[in-house]
Amino acid sequence: MEIKKTKVNGWGFKFSLIEKEKEVGRAYLYILHNDLHKEPFGFIEDVFVQQGEQCKGYGTAIIKELIKTAAAAGCYKLICTSRFSRDQVHDFYKKLGLAKYGYEFRINFLD
Repeated sequence: MEIKKTKVNGWGFKFSLIEKEKEVGRAYLYILHNDLHKEPFGFIEDVFVQQGEQCKGYGTAIIKELIKTAAAAGCYKLICTSRFSRDQVHDFYKKLGLAKYGYEFRINFLD
């Protein structure tokens, strides 16, 4: 048996929401490729709005811009993850058009 490792390219964006010269929210979008489709897919990571700045529409604005960017990049899908205990976050994503689709399996290398 042989396992061949080939480096693939991807790219990403950091979306920062700035209010009064301070970052109050952020999210990352990574554009990646696989062999299933010729089009790329998008992966959302590290969506965050500062405590005290939540429920002001900041997260919605960032995610809508992220969705628009993924669509413009020709992504065939856009995925994100969320812990099971985050019902409010799940409702937020559903409101923005994302659907519950599967499970996340992972290994944490750092505590």
